[in-house]
Amino acid sequence: MRAQAPQAVMKTDNITKAETRNLVIDTQNEKPKHRIQLSKVGVKNLKTFVITERSGMRHHIVPKVEFTIDLPADLKGVHMSRLVESMTEELSDQFRVHPSIEELQIKILDGLAQKHPFSRGEIKFEFEFGYTARTPVSNKRTWEVCDITAITRKVNNSPFIHEIEVQVIGNTVCPHCMANNDGLTHIQRAIGKLRVIGKTEAIPTYGSMIEVIENSFSSRTFSLLKLEDEMLVTKKMHENPLLIEDVCRNILQLAKDAFRERDLEMFAEARSLESIHKHDVIAQGRVVTNGD
Repeated sequence: MRAQAPQAVMKTDNITKAETRNLVIDTQNEKPKHRIQLSKVGVKNLKTFVITERSGMRHHIVPKVEFTIDLPADLKGVHMSRLVESMTEELSDQFRVHPSIEELQIKILDGLAQKHPFSRGEIKFEFEFGYTARTPVSNKRTWEVCDITAITRKVNNSPFIHEIEVQVIGNTVCPHCMANNDGLTHIQRAIGKLRVIGKTEAIPTYGSMIEVIENSFSSRTFSLLKLEDEMLVTKKMHENPLLIEDVCRNILQLAKDAFRERDLEMFAEARSLESIHKHDVIAQGRVVTNGD
């Protein structure tokens, strides 16, 4: 028995890499019990690190990632590691700075196509986006933060389609109460959303989308306000009372004006966090621009 042990070890050590690969059983390639096509299979709640630089501004972003592809009826599963690998390889390539989230997502999907066939692939980043602002009177520089969701889809040989949603906080002053209460009224924080869908060349910058939403409220909000700033913001709010329906229509019209030369489908949602009610109120709408 003692003389046989070294032989067994030597045999194991002499196994080639090719033979090792042949020992792997790809259960994903087996036939499933139920032959039903799945529209989305992949990973969710994966966090990574991305550096972008656009319009002269560099951003360090930690997105929460969802990465999915479709699965044919005759395959049992997806090679999940290849999804993460295709993303990691692109992000780890010298840790370079990327021109935009959308272009990075295109490269990730292109990389995955070399590793794992799919008819429909989608990658979604959810992250906080920082941008600078100036207080309206004291002119102090502040950092503001909004939420962004960026999705890139690839279906067969069709062009890449992007879906970008930007969410910004503002405020509203109720005109109905003001008109019936001797100028007294309630104010509340509001949330504006703008979602655009289109091809790569049509997608506007995040900054331009943020500007559309901020200009749609009774007034913008700021992380920092000195007393002179507070006085101006409060005055502006009461001079511009708006229903939440007004805010939603403002977002849609301003977006239509700003992006009229782009082929885009655009959706808006305005939500009021009511100060005198225990519920919120919302308004939603849609417009389309076709470059005309």
